[in-house]
Amino acid sequence: MAKFKVKTGAEFANKIYALGKDAKTAIESALTGGAAIVKEEIDRGIHGLPEVTGVTKRGLETSLGISPVGERDGVYDVKVGFKGYNERGVPNAMIARIMESGTSKTPKHPFVEPARRRSANAAVAAMQEAFDRECEKIMKG
Repeated sequence: MAKFKVKTGAEFANKIYALGKDAKTAIESALTGGAAIVKEEIDRGIHGLPEVTGVTKRGLETSLGISPVGERDGVYDVKVGFKGYNERGVPNAMIARIMESGTSKTPKHPFVEPARRRSANAAVAAMQEAFDRECEKIMKG
């Protein structure tokens, strides 16, 4: 599961406050925009994995997704990760973890963490752009 935190400054907090109840729309748009960038980069990483079995790569490719935006106590989040099971009934998240970290019998082939690092700046920029765009719509409307 790719994860990174974006800390905000006073200017950002003031914008959120000014948006009031419409802030949720802008936040969700920003988070999903950033998550899409990260997901795309992880997908490229999956394509670069060595062919262990067709089932492994196919399962990872089809199960990679973005969760709905969640909110708990004013903290919004979205997750990029693997869901479901592959054709052999093995959880795709477990397969991804094995590929990422390796086991005593399987060499590691990191693809999630390098993708997260490569996409972090672009994801933050996409989130900022989406947030600003939504703010403009809300402020004008």
